[in-house]
Amino acid sequence: MTLQTVLNVTSKIFHSVNFNAEPLSMALVAVGIIVLMLVAFGGIVYGLFKVAKVVPHMTTKQFILFLMLVALALVIIGIILP
Repeated sequence: MTLQTVLNVTSKIFHSVNFNAEPLSMALVAVGIIVLMLVAFGGIVYGLFKVAKVVPHMTTKQFILFLMLVALALVIIGIILP
């Protein structure tokens, strides 16, 4: 399997509705990408629930530090996206 196969699969997933994965390698790459996306989504949801449980019990100093970390993360995401 080459990097070209990964590029073909991702371009077909994200750029067109017509997804035709006849070769076995393309099907395996597609399944792998879907599994990775599901694991990432599950981790994000789990983390959000943990944060929602912890935030009401934070001290003022911890809450301000938490807000600063969120702001820093948003700035970094804003820099990376364009």
